[in-house]
Amino acid sequence: MEYSILVVDDQPDNIKFISLLLKEMQLGKKIYSAPNGKVALELIDKVAPDLVLSDWEMPKMNGLELLKALKNSPRTKDIPFIMISAVKVDAESMKESFELGVHDYLTKPFDKLEFMARVSATLKLQDAYLRIKKSGDEIADQALLISKQHEELQKLNKLKDKIFSIISHDIRAPLATLDGLLQVFSDEEIELEEKELKEYATGVKLELNSVQSLMDNLLSWAKSQLGTEIINIDDVNVHNVANEIFALFKQKIINKNINFFNHINSECIIEGDKNVISFIIRNLVANAIKFTPKGGRITLDSESTPESIIISVIDSGVGMDTETLETLFDDKMVATQKGTSGELGTGIGLMLCKELVEQHKGAISVKSQLGQGSKFSFSLPI
Repeated sequence: MEYSILVVDDQPDNIKFISLLLKEMQLGKKIYSAPNGKVALELIDKVAPDLVLSDWEMPKMNGLELLKALKNSPRTKDIPFIMISAVKVDAESMKESFELGVHDYLTKPFDKLEFMARVSATLKLQDAYLRIKKSGDEIADQALLISKQHEELQKLNKLKDKIFSIISHDIRAPLATLDGLLQVFSDEEIELEEKELKEYATGVKLELNSVQSLMDNLLSWAKSQLGTEIINIDDVNVHNVANEIFALFKQKIINKNINFFNHINSECIIEGDKNVISFIIRNLVANAIKFTPKGGRITLDSESTPESIIISVIDSGVGMDTETLETLFDDKMVATQKGTSGELGTGIGLMLCKELVEQHKGAISVKSQLGQGSKFSFSLPI
């Protein structure tokens, strides 16, 4: 195996002799030399040696000062260092150098075979150390990868459990209602008048819309959890989006005789994904319709600040108590609640709104009092 070795000594004859021994050991052709520690430090930056053989007593920077400098640098602290000295041969000097991190110590004059054995042993130990270090780094990388995979698996399991919970609890109920309604149509013994037929048909439509809304929310939430939702940034006229949402919910608003007002500035432009902003407002409006009794009022409003635009959905509905407000956006305490006309929901709509608003670097908040309605507001940066 070839090595890069640096010999540091202020005596050229010593450098020549040590270099000849290293070549005889067939350790490679990359043998460099320096007359003192200062020059050696500059050279080490360029050649990154596998071993340093240094004299102790040298001008400008001696071997001990060179050793300290190498051990104090994270980049060079692992380079093996053999000290060679004819003067510092006392036990105290050897102890000092070993405490600073020298790998071995040779006294001049040294025996040729001893020199070769010491150099060979140091390089073998260094090779073993590097292999262990590499294995340790690989193990650490594998451990990190396994940890990330474990976290991802836990996330997916949590997502799966939530989806099954929603399916079993919130989707089965409207499907069961649909089944009951459709049985009326298929029962030959039941004769329906036109008015009754329309009422049943309206009921079927409402339940189908409910299931569709549940599935849309569930799909969007699952995509957001998996990170597969693609966001397309564009200029969005929020007033126009609100009108589109009003048209979508027009029948529900008429059925509950709710007064709907779009007071969002007609020139209110937000930079964002139109589908995402529409989804947020749609969920907040659907929530307002759900908890606003017949004859109530829902207002959409906007407010501009130097940093952001605030969109609010205000209703005259049943409102919320303090305990409900505190857990409203907590994904660990998601719960569903029937609306004023028995409407169902997944309980994930508000949680998803919060996630989507935060993805747009905004914030969502709510003010509410029991029996006095609610005001949901979200801000997006200009």
